[in-house]
Formats: sequence, structure tokens, C-alpha cells
Amino acid sequence: MERQFEYGGYTVVASAVPEAGGGFAAQLRIGDAFGEPSGPTFEALAGKAPTPEAAVAMAEAAAMRAIDAGEVN
Repeated sequence: MERQFEYGGYTVVASAVPEAGGGFAAQLRIGDAFGEPSGPTFEALAGKAPTPEAAVAMAEAAAMRAIDAGEVN
């Protein structure tokens, strides 16, 4: 499961990645939304969740926090 949206001038891709032991990893990728060089400028795992919906929500929240905190170049 994956959700893409724009926030604070960045394109965010929040994903739920299935884990071998069960559950889903919350993965986030952040890139420039204004046509700068392609590829993510920030990638991280935000934790583990029992469902894909929860993992995507966790990744979305982590992306917004990272952008608001100025952690993204």
C-alpha cells in the first residue's frame, strides 16, 4: 500500500512494506516537488505497524514532522 501527496513544497511517498516476520514497515521517501533533480532527498523507516493502513499513516506523520523540523534538504 502506498500514498503520494505534496507537503511543504515536497513530494512525499508513504509506503507499507510487508516484513517477513509479520507486520508492515512504515517507509517514507521525500523529494522536491518543484522539478529539482530526480530521486528522493530524504528516506527513512518510521517504525512497524500491524496493518498496511497504520504503517502508511505512521509514515505520513513522520514525513510531515521531518519536513516541519527542517530535516529535509
